[in-house]
Amino acid sequence: MRGDAFFKKELWRDILKTLLLENILTAMNIQPNEKQKGIRIKTVTDARPEIRSHTLYFRLSNLEVPVERIKKYKNVFIVTDTPFSQMESLKPEQIIMVEDLKESFFQFTSYYRHLFNIPVVAITGTCGKSTTKEMLKHILEEKHNVQATISSKNADYYNLSYLLGIEEDTDVAVFETAVSKRGDMTESCKYFYPTIGIMTMIDVDHTDKIRSFDRYLAEKAKIMEGMNNEGILILNSDDPHLASIDTSKFKGEIITFGKNKNAMFRIEKYQYEASGMTFWMEYKNNEYKGYIPGLGDHSVYNAVASLAAAAVLGVDIHYALKRLSSYHHMRSHFEIMEGRNQVTLVDDTWKSNPASLKKGLETLSKIALPNQRKIAVLGRMCALGKYADEEYEKAGHLVAALGIDILITKGFIAKDFQKPAIEAGVNPDHVYHFSDADEMKRFFDAFLIPNDIVYFKTNANDSDMDDVIEYLRN
Repeated sequence: MRGDAFFKKELWRDILKTLLLENILTAMNIQPNEKQKGIRIKTVTDARPEIRSHTLYFRLSNLEVPVERIKKYKNVFIVTDTPFSQMESLKPEQIIMVEDLKESFFQFTSYYRHLFNIPVVAITGTCGKSTTKEMLKHILEEKHNVQATISSKNADYYNLSYLLGIEEDTDVAVFETAVSKRGDMTESCKYFYPTIGIMTMIDVDHTDKIRSFDRYLAEKAKIMEGMNNEGILILNSDDPHLASIDTSKFKGEIITFGKNKNAMFRIEKYQYEASGMTFWMEYKNNEYKGYIPGLGDHSVYNAVASLAAAAVLGVDIHYALKRLSSYHHMRSHFEIMEGRNQVTLVDDTWKSNPASLKKGLETLSKIALPNQRKIAVLGRMCALGKYADEEYEKAGHLVAALGIDILITKGFIAKDFQKPAIEAGVNPDHVYHFSDADEMKRFFDAFLIPNDIVYFKTNANDSDMDDVIEYLRN
């Protein structure tokens, strides 16, 4: 399907007001009794605090059901596969006993998702998911009602609320489908049933729970199964790991983007500007020029991925490029800010894994002026499992290869960057280590000089880094 056809959907009235319990039960292969007919359901949840009148509650956890509170509400129904305390004090019709609770839950999500004949875009990859999603959302939202994941909140416990955010006036949905453990992709697709998939790039990550990189890659590739091997798959043709996945069973259309000469959306060239990237792209023998706020070649790749998806959805490319030029760059994703005493700060602390650290350091080396001291402040990389030693060694070597002048590590795990960096040529006298924010503040007060550029990289849960960055801001 192409163009406006993607935005045609069945007309539904206020879906949560007309969602009938009997229809849900029928979708779950349960014959409703007379007392369960004609009941309107306004809330479907697996979270106890969200229970109120007209709620269908799936008891997916082993936590006690708040029976006394439920008695205060009207028309609360509990789906469970095991009895629970005080169950007998509720009305029999309120208890919906099933054999397989999770299967019944996903029968509901399938039922709800397929009430809406709309395009659903699922974006996955090690890096670039959130940015590509935000770019595509920005392109679409001026003219269309878009339901999308919020910021980088892509954990599986958000999925139900995102799904139920699809309403009768939703034109298109754009969701991140993250993989932090085995089964995540398959489960996400059971919520969203994507019609368009985007794979940005793949590198080592989450190998603490998924023990090998090959298995991690295979989990990402399950997006094709989640799409029932149909629809449209958009792939980064320059990524060697994506090139290795088996797409032979995928019966839909595969669209590629990248510098590769055979890419359908081909990146011809790009150049760095003060706070963004100008790039040139070829598509169907036509050349397009665009600008995207946010530095680094990865920003261009994310932009072109979003343009490919927008084109699939029938959006004019010139219009999409104009929208991209007004995109607001995401916080803490290589965010450049003015520091005190003419120091430039780069906040790249949303996440740290090998791929994002590599891109961050490379971009730092490209934007730094010849007379600027390049200072890298690095916290730990997370979730690497057996690949940790190898990846810290690679990163340390990269610090030296890119000519980073000063290396500062924070936290005992991040200290593993130091030895390989020194072995690769970083002056040991230019390597420092700290344990907390106050130490770093005192150091920077005495150490920084005008024109320094300081790059911060760690994971989002490191409040010390946030504290130091805020302290150094102008």
